[in-house]
Amino acid sequence: MERTNQSDRRNFARFEILDYAMVNKVADESTVRSVVVDVSLGGCQIRSREQFEPGTKYVLSIGRGNNSPVSIQAEARYSKLMEDCDLYATGFKFSSGTEAERMAWAEYVHEVFKEQGEMLLG
Repeated sequence: MERTNQSDRRNFARFEILDYAMVNKVADESTVRSVVVDVSLGGCQIRSREQFEPGTKYVLSIGRGNNSPVSIQAEARYSKLMEDCDLYATGFKFSSGTEAERMAWAEYVHEVFKEQGEMLLG
């Protein structure tokens, strides 16, 4: 888990992870493949070869191994080219989806937290 500092404005703890995700612009057919690198109850950060437009709404579908993917609506907050590679780091803040979407996301983040705790305890 990444520690926050006083200048960090996040409201939720973040957990590092590597999961595959598909990102679709709302009302658009095109799909961008990406990798999720951290998650929290309020958002996530991904890496992709394409830049996303800040302020634009997207639907993220994140794989969960043998389980069904979790999908949630989110707004891109920033999308910046990373140094020394051709990948963009994009931060997403979750929009208010349905209650079922929010519950599925909370369960997903809880699973990530639980798995990381089990790895630490060995």
